[in-house]
Amino acid sequence: MGLYSKLAAALADDARLARDIKRSLVDGLYQPFASLVVGAVSGAIVATAAAFWSNDLAISLAAGAVTIIGLARVLLAWIYFNRETERSDRYERWETYFSIGAYAFAASLGVLSFLITTRSSNLALQVITPTFTIGYAAGISGRNAGRPLLAIGQVLLSAMPLSAGLLASGDGERASLGILSLLFAYGMIDITLSTREIIVSALVTTREKEALAEQFRAQANLFDIALRNMSHGLCMFDVEGKLQVWNEQFVRISGISPNLVHADASAKSLFEISNAVIDATVCRRNPAEAEFTEATNALKSGNLIVKLPDDRIVSLMQRQTAEKGSVIIFEDITERRHSEARIQQMACYDDLTGLLNRSSFRSKVTESLKSSSREASGFAVHLLDLDHFKVINDTMGHPAGDRLLQLVADRLRAVSQASQTVARLGGDEFVIIQHSVTCPADAVELAQHILQELERPFEIDGMPVTVGASIGIALAPDHADDEDKLLKRADIALYAVKADGRSGFRIFQHEMELATRARHAVESDLRGALANGEFELHYQPIVDPATGNAVSCEALLRWKHPVAGYIPPSEFIPVAEDTGLILQLGEWVLHEACQEARHWPQDVSVAVNLSPRQFSEPQLAFQVVRALERSGLPPQRLELEITESVTLGATQKVVETISNLRRLGVRLSLDDFGTGYSSLSYLRKYAFDKLKIDRSFVTDLSKTAESIAIIRAIIGMGRSIGMVIVVEGVETEAQLATLREEGCDLVQGYYFSRPVPSQGIRAMLAAPGTLSKLAS
Repeated sequence: MGLYSKLAAALADDARLARDIKRSLVDGLYQPFASLVVGAVSGAIVATAAAFWSNDLAISLAAGAVTIIGLARVLLAWIYFNRETERSDRYERWETYFSIGAYAFAASLGVLSFLITTRSSNLALQVITPTFTIGYAAGISGRNAGRPLLAIGQVLLSAMPLSAGLLASGDGERASLGILSLLFAYGMIDITLSTREIIVSALVTTREKEALAEQFRAQANLFDIALRNMSHGLCMFDVEGKLQVWNEQFVRISGISPNLVHADASAKSLFEISNAVIDATVCRRNPAEAEFTEATNALKSGNLIVKLPDDRIVSLMQRQTAEKGSVIIFEDITERRHSEARIQQMACYDDLTGLLNRSSFRSKVTESLKSSSREASGFAVHLLDLDHFKVINDTMGHPAGDRLLQLVADRLRAVSQASQTVARLGGDEFVIIQHSVTCPADAVELAQHILQELERPFEIDGMPVTVGASIGIALAPDHADDEDKLLKRADIALYAVKADGRSGFRIFQHEMELATRARHAVESDLRGALANGEFELHYQPIVDPATGNAVSCEALLRWKHPVAGYIPPSEFIPVAEDTGLILQLGEWVLHEACQEARHWPQDVSVAVNLSPRQFSEPQLAFQVVRALERSGLPPQRLELEITESVTLGATQKVVETISNLRRLGVRLSLDDFGTGYSSLSYLRKYAFDKLKIDRSFVTDLSKTAESIAIIRAIIGMGRSIGMVIVVEGVETEAQLATLREEGCDLVQGYYFSRPVPSQGIRAMLAAPGTLSKLAS
């Protein structure tokens, strides 16, 4: 390649160099600083000698230029080294400054050599000056080779004038030196280009190595940061199973003491130190038999789950490295396992009681049906509903109701054996699968046991609470061979129990389906009965036994069906209670009774029964106010009869409702006293005006002495706290005589009158004299 081609290639390559490489090449022009100082001083000495020995003005001027320019270049270099930030950002300008000074110094030195060669006869100057010039050119070709144009320019500006002077002298020997000088300049240019290539190549290589080193350091730093901040634990073993790399999370998750984790620790020793037990759910083996070899094999095939002594569960995942070592990732999955267990619990179990939920129960029924088919054995489904639970929930509050459900669930667990399944279907409805039932007597025995357990009082908030239960039983496969029919027929048996008065059990019978259809028909007709005007009120007098005069009349609801005629209250009232229609019926009864009482004598009041569902309504007091306002009936002529179940639980809601009713001026009666949750504390707490003794005690008056004793005790207790005692169910003259002797205040029953329509009660109250026996 020719000199021109080399120069063109060098310039093209120079244009492609990165900025940092060019910046380094420019920085090399000013370094070392000492060489610039030596060059400037040496040039100044040679120039001074030339000026002094030549006595030539032109030579002196050229010598002065060499000296001044050399010193200026030293000053420029000094400034450069003291402006580090500026020279880094603006290296192109500093290259220009250096080039101007370098060209000027080389040119002045070349002019000085030319003048001495052509105008001085001093042999010493003719030797020293060319020699310094040639040496300067040689040094420049190497020192500034990184910037080839600059170096070539300096060589030409310094050596060419010298060659021209030697050639112009006319002396053959000097002309030969001039030609030699030209050849020298050519050689220096070629050396400059070659040196430049070496310098740039070395510089680029150095920069690449530094960049690679920096990249490696950055990657190592990033790896270290990632290793420290990753949520998982990591440890790396070499091909011999020796620990090489680990992070803090590995130490924390593994539970190994930091003092025992060190380089070259074996994987086996670390596994043994951790006391990890392989999860039996993964390895399908007894955890006590897990060994390191088993853990190693498990890791090779996938993930390994281990359980640590502190009950934490850790997942291990191994990957092989290119060097045949291994990397193991540790993850603490304890919370995940707990969350999965909670999700499974929520999906399969009732959140309140911990029993199986409806979905899981249906799966159990399906499994039981399949098992029954295979083994030719039977099982029973006990569908259980708590009696009066809504009353407890409404009067004592939902937290108390929830607590009662939990206590019931606990007793059902205790009653049920390991082979039986207990579930909560929702609300107060529970179900039990009784396995291995060989005959109906097996189901009867369990049902009786359940009833006995649930009849024992529960303690809630320091108060005894008693509930009963109704149980419907269906037998598989006798009654059904699929879960839907089996549950439906258990439900039919349950309704049969409720129709019989609750607190018992029944095994499904096919004729019960007819009763269920009839009940559904009643429910369907009941929804339109109020709008169609099918309800009416009958009234039964409450009599003073001393005078025979009626002091009050109890309003009793009757339903006259357009097709079936009068339907007994025992058939439609429970349906109305279950469906919630009792709320509309109760409000209607309240308004109708108040309107009717306006037609009675002023000293006769009307008594209206309140359903527990109706009593739980917050608008009850407003309904009473509206009924009184619309009818114009004075509040003291209205009596509200409340069953004992309403007073169960001393809740603020009950107290506030009763207080609101009393503030209206109406009177309150406690109905059916002695049949349910009797507690003497309720009588004083709620301050009832009347206490009605249930008819069951009157029926047994002639049979047992206990009934007379109970009535006597209730009368004495009631009078002591200022209550009026009313006895229901008086049907014979003998019963009336006994009650008179015991001193009861008021009586009610068929002995005086059956419930009669409004026209009949008006006529009865308008007739003079005492009431006589009107039973037909």
